[in-house]
Amino acid sequence: METTGNKFGRGIEFREGSPIQLLSYSEKSENEKFGQIIFNPEALNILREINEPLAIVSVVGSFRRGKSWFANVLHGRHDGFNLGAKVEGCTRGIYMWSPPFKLPSSQPNGKTIQKRVIVLDSEGIDDPKQDENWATKLFILCLVISSTFVYNINGIVGRDDIGKLHLMTDLSKFIKEPEYGDFLPRLVILLRDFNFEKPDNFKDYFLKQMNNINVEAAKAIRESFHDFDVYGLSSPGHKKKTLQHMEEAKTNELDEEFVEEVVNAVKSIYSQLPLKYIGTSAMKGISFVRFLENVVERMNRSENSALLSIPSEYESIIQFVAQETIKESIRRYEERMNNFMKEGRFPILWEEFEKRHHEYISEVNKIFFEKVIGSPTQIGSFSEQLNKETSRSKEEFVKRNSQELKTYNENIAKEFWTNYIEIRLNKDNSFKNNEEFQEALKLFESDYNKSIMKSPEATKVISSYKKNQYLFAIDYIARLGRINAELAKTMRAKEQAERLRLEALAREEILLLEIKALKREREEYKKNANKKILELQTNIEHQKKSREEMKRRFVEEQNSIIRSVFRSFDEFPKNEEIEKLRKENIRLKENNEIRTTKINKNITCCMCCIA
Repeated sequence: METTGNKFGRGIEFREGSPIQLLSYSEKSENEKFGQIIFNPEALNILREINEPLAIVSVVGSFRRGKSWFANVLHGRHDGFNLGAKVEGCTRGIYMWSPPFKLPSSQPNGKTIQKRVIVLDSEGIDDPKQDENWATKLFILCLVISSTFVYNINGIVGRDDIGKLHLMTDLSKFIKEPEYGDFLPRLVILLRDFNFEKPDNFKDYFLKQMNNINVEAAKAIRESFHDFDVYGLSSPGHKKKTLQHMEEAKTNELDEEFVEEVVNAVKSIYSQLPLKYIGTSAMKGISFVRFLENVVERMNRSENSALLSIPSEYESIIQFVAQETIKESIRRYEERMNNFMKEGRFPILWEEFEKRHHEYISEVNKIFFEKVIGSPTQIGSFSEQLNKETSRSKEEFVKRNSQELKTYNENIAKEFWTNYIEIRLNKDNSFKNNEEFQEALKLFESDYNKSIMKSPEATKVISSYKKNQYLFAIDYIARLGRINAELAKTMRAKEQAERLRLEALAREEILLLEIKALKREREEYKKNANKKILELQTNIEHQKKSREEMKRRFVEEQNSIIRSVFRSFDEFPKNEEIEKLRKENIRLKENNEIRTTKINKNITCCMCCIA
């Protein structure tokens, strides 16, 4: 990348970098029916990485009219894009400036965003050596992909220029426009070498000249391009050497009037620089590349400039960007969770697990809402899809952690059960009476509760012991005659009731964790969704075509972006269901206390009989 260059100055910011070919055109060969537009993969990769909204400026016009030099001045320099000094044009295909630079942009809400500006320098459209079919495609391509179309023509508007401009006025032959939203770029006409007396208004002058030559063309320009400007640029100077090597020129060597006119044109272009929109969304790197690829693919399929159906192109781009964004979001979430779990902290307490999950899901949502495009309804649908995908992915991590927690607590339970209970379940060293047995159970549960990783899994483990090991131990002691049959029956009933209570408690813990996590995700989603809605509303305000209709449709759809992704929230247990579980726990606990009282009475009776 160049770090130096021939600066233009005069308040136009100098941009470092260098041109790179974006695409070229291959003439028809023996093996091909017609020519093909070919991309430079390196340039596409540069564009894909752009995450800011894009403004695309195409500089188009006749060869040898100074359009490449003006493209350089847009970067605050005389050099950069190749100028050449020969009669033949030197630019082939379309070149872009790399890296595309950032430009601050004030929003209606008072905030300032950074937009990324891509300046494209195209091949001259009337080079005698140029394929006529390619010339038409090139012109249409630049119109389709630009947000600002700078058309560089001779200051004396003639029939040849009108012929090319007529493409703008009869785009229905080539492009099926979207019904709503700005599609055509902002038009800027540069009248080069305009050495006549300056008119009061160049825009009125230009339309008058067009009207004299082609009434329909002039009318169509007014209707199609509601926002356009015309600038007259006089001759840069009279030194032949200067004109032939403008990349080496110094600004103070050029005619001062010409310099002032150029500075005025450049600053005006940047002060009114619109973004490239796709409906209510601003294009970013991935969507712009996909759109560009779709348009070129369509052009390559036809020997002539076939009709480009922009709405269908837009729909495919919206879907493509959404799926790529969802994939990237899921990939990021899984990478972050895997790295967390590889830190050797298995098992993880659920509070910490949910804290990390929320941190990573917040990061994922931020990525998603920054990159996704489309209408509120579409974004809501894509959000719902993302939510389902992240839920599935989270479930796998939940299963892994749950199994680790279960194993961890099972090992603790096994160790204490062996030390306090199992070692006494034999004829020689058995419990002498129920009092010893109950004391051992209390020690087992006390030490287990002190050592466990508190979680629903830990509750399930002790519940499992009450269902299996406890009953086995009670039966064994009863067979040894340490307790009578009636007492054993009562004890089994008590442990069964306690087991049911613990199982209900485990279910309650799980549901509370899930609902707490979902509520937190819901709040995070609403924050990002509201931010996206504001962005789309701002985009509508910036577009002029059918603004009121776009607003009406937007208002109808905007609530869907909030509603759709949390439909699943309504499927989760409500607070009354949690309360029902708690009441069940209280009832089971009270039953246990009644059974415990009976057991104590039985024990007293047994002791009296022995006495």
